[in-house]
Amino acid sequence: MKAAIYSGIQQIGIQDVERTTPAPGYVVLDTKQTGVCGSDLHSYFGHWNQSHTFAAGHETCGVVIELGEGVTEFQPGDRVTAECFSHCGRCVYCQKGYYNHCMERKGISHNAHSGFAEYTTAHASGLFKIPDGMSFEEGALVEPLAVSYRAVEQAGATYRDRVAIIGGGTIGQFCLAAAKAMGIKETLITVKYDQQVQLAKELGADHVVHIGETDLKEYVKDLTDGYGMDVVIETVGGGENFSDAMSIVRRRGSVVLVAGYYKPLEVNLSQIVWSEATVTGSNCYGYSGMATDFDAAIDLIASGRVDATKLVTHRFPLIEIDEAFKIAADKKSGAIKVHVCQ
Repeated sequence: MKAAIYSGIQQIGIQDVERTTPAPGYVVLDTKQTGVCGSDLHSYFGHWNQSHTFAAGHETCGVVIELGEGVTEFQPGDRVTAECFSHCGRCVYCQKGYYNHCMERKGISHNAHSGFAEYTTAHASGLFKIPDGMSFEEGALVEPLAVSYRAVEQAGATYRDRVAIIGGGTIGQFCLAAAKAMGIKETLITVKYDQQVQLAKELGADHVVHIGETDLKEYVKDLTDGYGMDVVIETVGGGENFSDAMSIVRRRGSVVLVAGYYKPLEVNLSQIVWSEATVTGSNCYGYSGMATDFDAAIDLIASGRVDATKLVTHRFPLIEIDEAFKIAADKKSGAIKVHVCQ
């Protein structure tokens, strides 16, 4: 089969590789559509480790074609989407519903090829069936929406709250969409590029702040009579964005960090001391209440409460994976979500 493999910094290309037989607990999918995630770009630029052996790509969906030993909950022909990791189901974190902290957590395709390949090997513990009426494009958007939905849930935000989102990329826009679907009182999102402005408006943002053109702190001060936002969700990373989040959250408000922080930062922690704001992380997805974040994301898309396909700006065949990454990495291209289609 053909698979897209990293070969160096900003280098990814197609190789002919052997299609693997699924190990016990794993299945093989006929890959249909896979999104280029911000974490994929971190690897592309060398911020995170690259695998020069196996194809990456975790925002993926496809059709089950082969079962490994012990897999009984799926059958060939099932249409599925995948979480980015597997979990054991036995450790204390799994038993408590915090399976995103599983003691044996591994990548969904551990030591095998993932979504940027013609066939994806995935552990059954991270697979979810998608409704018959859901397109493969929508199926490939479940994963990032689940990340964003959990971030809003981690904040404990309600219909009485004002929520600010730092960053107008995929996760930020999906945080906005989830917040609107959940009935949040008032939403604000920061953006850098024109395509992000337009999308945020289409998703129903109450306030769109174009960084570089508007002073965020002064805008929020005027909007909230000096109090600040009840909740801030930071989706970008970097010390400046963390400082922005702390500067606009109200005293005793909540800040949720869902960005891919790939290096240590120097930040002013006195902001937390004096404001008594709660700062927490949001790690992928798990259970929020009685349902998984993946089930919630599937329902939000299937019900029409989130029009997830609005985020997809570019689509490329697998053979053009190099161009897909170049476009995804250059926001001046107009890209928000780039998909690889098969």
